[in-house]
Amino acid sequence: MTSLPLLIADLESRGIILSLVDGEIRYRSPKNALTLSDRDGLRSRREEITQWLAAREAARALKRAKGAQGPLTVSVAQEMWWRFAGGAQEGKPIALNIGMVGQFRAAPEAVTAAVRQVIARYDALRVSFRAEGEILHPALNPAEALVVEQEDFRSQGADAAREAASTSAREFCARVNLIEGTWLTRAKVMALPDGEAMAAISAAHMIADAGTRNIIIDEIRDILEYGSPRAAPSVGFNAYSLAERELLAGPQGAALIDYWRGWYDAQPVMTSPSDKVPMLWGNGIRTVRNFTIPGPVLARVRAQAEALKVTPFLVCLTIFSLAMARWSGMERFPVRVLGDKRTALNLANTVGLMFCADAVEIHAPAAQEFEETLHGIMASYDASLASRIPALHFWAPYCVRPGIEVRDFPNRIPAVFNYYSVGTAREKAQKKKAPDKASVWPPQIVKLDQVWPRRSSPIFLHLIDNGDQLDASLHFYQNVVSEQDQESFVACLFQAFGETVGV
Repeated sequence: MTSLPLLIADLESRGIILSLVDGEIRYRSPKNALTLSDRDGLRSRREEITQWLAAREAARALKRAKGAQGPLTVSVAQEMWWRFAGGAQEGKPIALNIGMVGQFRAAPEAVTAAVRQVIARYDALRVSFRAEGEILHPALNPAEALVVEQEDFRSQGADAAREAASTSAREFCARVNLIEGTWLTRAKVMALPDGEAMAAISAAHMIADAGTRNIIIDEIRDILEYGSPRAAPSVGFNAYSLAERELLAGPQGAALIDYWRGWYDAQPVMTSPSDKVPMLWGNGIRTVRNFTIPGPVLARVRAQAEALKVTPFLVCLTIFSLAMARWSGMERFPVRVLGDKRTALNLANTVGLMFCADAVEIHAPAAQEFEETLHGIMASYDASLASRIPALHFWAPYCVRPGIEVRDFPNRIPAVFNYYSVGTAREKAQKKKAPDKASVWPPQIVKLDQVWPRRSSPIFLHLIDNGDQLDASLHFYQNVVSEQDQESFVACLFQAFGETVGV
């Protein structure tokens, strides 16, 4: 049976648009576009389609939310993050921070003032938290209480100073910012030769995300170059969070949660190929395999994306999905894809924890051509975005609010995929193109083990697009994926990459 996303995509490609009116399916279309076969298909799947249309309407309402006025409140996502990342093991094995580092043609005093001005603008970066049992209480730190650390490298040569400052910034951003600490944001400015300075801002992931990093760096640059921020104002994080919470607590939120409950219950359980262990999330040792996809291979990915009129993200997601299908022997399975809730103009510059994850049903038949598989995955991903529920990647899709399901509800989505392009538009434009590295394939892997006290997905692929190469980090949960199965998955992934882009 055709998947629902593919069915909807096929109808829409023919100009047939479905909607829900008083609980009944309605459509508009060109004359005679809806065939008898279409009508029979819609009737046979009436309940499924009705639930999806209701979920889509709820998700649209969430996207249209303009913000709500009210007291400083912990967001739904922050409640989740606290339960995931807080507690006695916080900061192990690594501090979960968002590092915001930039180099500026300005004196350290000017950069320090700009950093203070930007952090003063955003309550989201000045919030602190206090726990009482299962309740988390937020409070706001005064902007003037922020300490901006200083370090001076002007006595060194320009190259040595930049290298030393970069090392200092990495170390600074790697320190844990405790969720229940006084400040979850810290800042440091480093003086460099030739009238330049580097700023490092470290915010706990509890209050920031990668999108926040780009917004903050751009605003500091605007203040230094133009005297004030130039980006259009956006809904504040607290106002957005209040509107989101209100919708999720109402009937539209219930429809969204009910839809995803049904979706999740319908998903198959993947097992590891060799040991047949169910691919469930858990705590334990996580094996990390880091490698680099060199510039020439990334260029081929981009060329493939351009030829297919899609993004490199979608090409890489399809490659990852093909590897999962071949490795597991399953043609249908779910994957988590990390995303960003800044999907409307009024949210484009919202500072705060706006990252989320979307559950996507993958169909990757062995006999199907790459392009057909890609378009099927694109339809599934688009359907997921259209009915988005704002959960985080380590929660099952309908554990959208603490208390809906038990905290240790077994997440059985076997894999998470993350494709992130690094840097602001200005940083990318100013970046010098590095010489292409030899496209040796498969790439060399650097392997390490981490004791991970928090729930971890069986397979997690991070792809960081640096412009000149992709930095890849592939994570395996050892309790589920054995060494043998890790090796076979890596082979499937590299083979899928090689076949797709011709390396």
